[in-house]
Amino acid sequence: MSRRFNTAGPNDPARHHTVPALSRVPGVREIIEQGSYFILHASRQTGKTTALLDLAAALNREGKYVAAVLSLEPGAALTSIDAAELAMLDSWRYDLAAYLPADVSVPRWPDAPQGNRIGAALSAFAQEAPRPLVILLDGLDSLSRDVRSSLVRQIRAGKLRRPRAFPWSIGFASVREPRELEAGQAPPSSRAPASSTGLDAEVLTLQGFSRSEVATLLQGLEERTGLELLPGAVERAHELTQGHPFLVNALAQRIVDGADGRKGPLTAVDIERAKDLLLDRRGGLLDEISDRMRDGKLRAALEQILAESQREPPAEDLRGGIDLGLVRRMPDGTIALANPIFHALVARLLPGAVRSVFPVGQPAWVGPDGRLDTDRLLEAFLDFWRRHGDALFSSAPYGELSPLVLTAFLNRVVKSGGLIERVYAIGRGRMDVCIRQGGAAVALVVKVRRDRDPDPIPEGLSQVDEALARLGIENGWLVVFDRRKGVSPVSQRLGAAKEKTPAGREVVLVRA
Repeated sequence: MSRRFNTAGPNDPARHHTVPALSRVPGVREIIEQGSYFILHASRQTGKTTALLDLAAALNREGKYVAAVLSLEPGAALTSIDAAELAMLDSWRYDLAAYLPADVSVPRWPDAPQGNRIGAALSAFAQEAPRPLVILLDGLDSLSRDVRSSLVRQIRAGKLRRPRAFPWSIGFASVREPRELEAGQAPPSSRAPASSTGLDAEVLTLQGFSRSEVATLLQGLEERTGLELLPGAVERAHELTQGHPFLVNALAQRIVDGADGRKGPLTAVDIERAKDLLLDRRGGLLDEISDRMRDGKLRAALEQILAESQREPPAEDLRGGIDLGLVRRMPDGTIALANPIFHALVARLLPGAVRSVFPVGQPAWVGPDGRLDTDRLLEAFLDFWRRHGDALFSSAPYGELSPLVLTAFLNRVVKSGGLIERVYAIGRGRMDVCIRQGGAAVALVVKVRRDRDPDPIPEGLSQVDEALARLGIENGWLVVFDRRKGVSPVSQRLGAAKEKTPAGREVVLVRA
């Protein structure tokens, strides 16, 4: 059977190109050996279920434990503890029949009252199992608050009966971190809920693919297409996706879909084309993100991120984006879109009203050879901003829209075959953008000057130096949007001039 790149559901190594999931969860074996509990936390479609299935399969092969993955999803739509317990226990019989080793029979669930059925079932299973039992529960965050509270209480009570009459180790998979579960959208309870952190469970975060893991997965392209995969393609795929498993698989599958009759090695250009196809056709997680962006609070939060607002959006407004893996907190504490593909998707979807004022047709900044003409791109932006800047400022929902408008304008480069990348957002006091097309590139540092702010130009010129050195290119702009009260209209103050950076580079300063 020919394997494919999987973008829906858990991976099956027999059918799908796969990165070994256990390598992404270091330390989990030690936790199980100690008889401890753990919660595997990660955003949507990043491989939590695959990791649990791989872990259970490995434990069963080794023969020291009996391991089983049980889904909590059957109880997700039910707020009644009684109904949720019955639904989960009924589904678990089928899970166990599919995955248990041959020497372990599917247990019969004992009769028990509401609120104790899960604990009684796990206790009975542990007593019948020929080896210590490891149970992996998938979808902890999907349960309503009352059902989750009951589940946690039953597991906490049974822990004292280990290992003869309760599972030796229990793992959970959850989109949300334990401390955030009670703040979710589950129905409120009249009783004090049992906190999931009361499980005394270690929290493990499932990270995205490393560069080497992206390379491992993309080797499947050579298997499927017979074409050599160049290192630059792997590097570009990792850069665009930041290792998000769904996106890496989706890019690879787009390449496979268009590989018939193709000759020559697979390069970074092929990854770029696959990225454009993915954004055009979407599907899977990208469709889910598009649907979720209809929520006004999430839209407002994303607008603030794109606009490099100095104010961080409220945590509750960001929650949906974090659950989807769309946004993340950076190591320095700032909030940003998680990768360039998600950034490009959001820039396409927000704000429609701003994008609608841009001209259509073949952009003037694309030369006959398909390369980016930065002088013409600058002329086009100045012309647009001169005609529309004042109107956009006056209609903006908040004062930080300026960089968002620039991003939307530059998104035209994407539609003409280029790429906008490397955008950094909230809390940095600037936004960095790199524009590439046809082998040419320009780096932008975008800053906003507000009332009582010092002149941002000296710092901005140093930051352009930094960006050009990091990217290894020569062309750079410093774009300063002046949002101070009382300044002259955009049409009067707008201009561009050459400036020297502290390192002696000649760059363009745009005053907008």
